[in-house]
Amino acid sequence: MRTAAGVLMMIGGLGAMIGASLAVGVMFVFGGLSIALIGLLSVLGLALMIMSFVGAFSTFRRGRFRLALAGALCSATAIPFIPGLLATMFLVARESEFQGRGLKGDWSGR
Repeated sequence: MRTAAGVLMMIGGLGAMIGASLAVGVMFVFGGLSIALIGLLSVLGLALMIMSFVGAFSTFRRGRFRLALAGALCSATAIPFIPGLLATMFLVARESEFQGRGLKGDWSGR
């Protein structure tokens, strides 16, 4: 389930970038957006995609659970949110497989 969560995060990350690109294209054609808003939407989509991929790689390596969970949540905010929601559920179910402290551990960040 951990590997499936990583793959679903990657799918959600790609969906975030594609969704942001489509939103920019549609708004540009029909609304004549300003360059600043187009840039903001593009950067937001790129940031969600990068964080989703970082979380997926953390999931594959069984690294930090919190980083993987952050990637899953970023993936869940994308336009196709179903893969991100499934990835989040799979990660929470398999929290014990990660090396780092889970959600029940110390929150000091050390």
